[in-house]
Amino acid sequence: MTIQNALREGHNLLFYAEVDTPVLDAVVLLGEALDISKEKLFASLPEVIDGDSYQQYRDMLKLRCSGIPVSYIRNKKEFFGLEFYVDGRVLVPRPDTETLVEALLGFIEKNPGPLNIHDTCTGSGCVAISVKSRNPDLDISASDISREAGEVFAINSKALLGYQLPCYRSDLLQQVPGSFDLISANPPYLLESEVDNLSKIGWPEPELALRGGIAGTALAERLIIDSAFRLKAGGAIFLEGAAGQMERLKAHLRASGYSEIKVFKDLGGRDRVVSARWRRCA
Repeated sequence: MTIQNALREGHNLLFYAEVDTPVLDAVVLLGEALDISKEKLFASLPEVIDGDSYQQYRDMLKLRCSGIPVSYIRNKKEFFGLEFYVDGRVLVPRPDTETLVEALLGFIEKNPGPLNIHDTCTGSGCVAISVKSRNPDLDISASDISREAGEVFAINSKALLGYQLPCYRSDLLQQVPGSFDLISANPPYLLESEVDNLSKIGWPEPELALRGGIAGTALAERLIIDSAFRLKAGGAIFLEGAAGQMERLKAHLRASGYSEIKVFKDLGGRDRVVSARWRRCA
C-alpha cells in the first residue's frame, strides 16, 4: 500500500467515526508511524509503506476512532514552541493557554529583576516550563492537587529544562511555601453541567482538571482570595478562564482588593486571561 492510499484509508475511517478533523489526524498519525515530518510525508505519497509502520498506523487509527485524542496517542503536544509529554493523567495543553504564557512574559519584561513566580493547577507544566525556558534565571515553582499530574510535570521539566523545577502536591496554595511576586493558574473552569455531559460520552481527559463548579469559577475565586495572602506588595495574579466568566472574575478581584485589572484576548479574539495587581502589604 502506498502512503497516499494509507492516508485515504485513514481519512475514511476517521470520517465515518465522526472525528472532527479526519484529514489532519490521518496525516499526523501516519507521520508518527513513519517517524517523518508532514512535509516529508506529502513528498513521499507514491512510496510504499512498510508492514510494521502500517500496522502501527492502523492501531493508532483505532484508538482515535474510539475517541482518544491524537496527543494522547502520540504522547506529545507542541505548546509555545516546545514538545510536551502528555497522557491521560493531565489535560492536553490548548493553544488558547499560550495567551497566559504571553501575558506572563509581558509582565516579566516590564518588571525586570529577580521575581519569585508560582504556577498552580500546573498539569503538564506547560505554563511554568514555557516561562522558565524563556527566562532561565527566574525563580519558578509549580503545584497541582493531582499526584499524577506531578509525575507528568517531572517528566517534562527534566526533558525540556534538563532539571526538575520545584513542584508541590497542593490544593491551590495550601501546601505551597513562601510568598510570590507573581501567581498564575489555568484552573479548571468548565461548568459542572458541561463536565457531566462530557463524562457521559466518555471524555478521556481527567475530570479533576475540568470541573470548575456550578459557574465554572469556583477554583479561580478561591485562588484570588488565597493569593491576597501570598503575593508580595505590588505582585500580580494571572488567571485563565472562559470569555463569559471574565466579568465575574473582574468583580471578584475588585471586591478582594486588587487593582490594575486587565483582560487579554486569545488568537480567536475571545477574552481568555485576566490579571490584577496586589498593592497592600502583607
